[in-house]
Amino acid sequence: MSERTESGERTSSGLPEILNIDVQMWTSLRGRLHDFTTVVCDAPDPAPRDADEWHRWATEYLQVVADEDGWQPGRYYYRAEIRDDTDRTAEVLMQNHWEYRT
Repeated sequence: MSERTESGERTSSGLPEILNIDVQMWTSLRGRLHDFTTVVCDAPDPAPRDADEWHRWATEYLQVVADEDGWQPGRYYYRAEIRDDTDRTAEVLMQNHWEYRT
């Protein structure tokens, strides 16, 4: 994992060097999503070519974080995104859901 930088540097594929994966957790008792965490990560280089490759990249990253941090099993919804200098979402690269199992 990486720290957020304000350098604006880009990978060879044109992505910023740092991306964010915004994660929400599904709560079955309440039947809704709630904000969970944001994972700051290194951008893939080369960039994934399609939605399936983006999904594999994101879930591999999330799997490592979830295992290290002891997330509870369940359904998580996530968005890989580029953020601007004010830490707001500038572009959503992809979004999907993921079933985390220990």
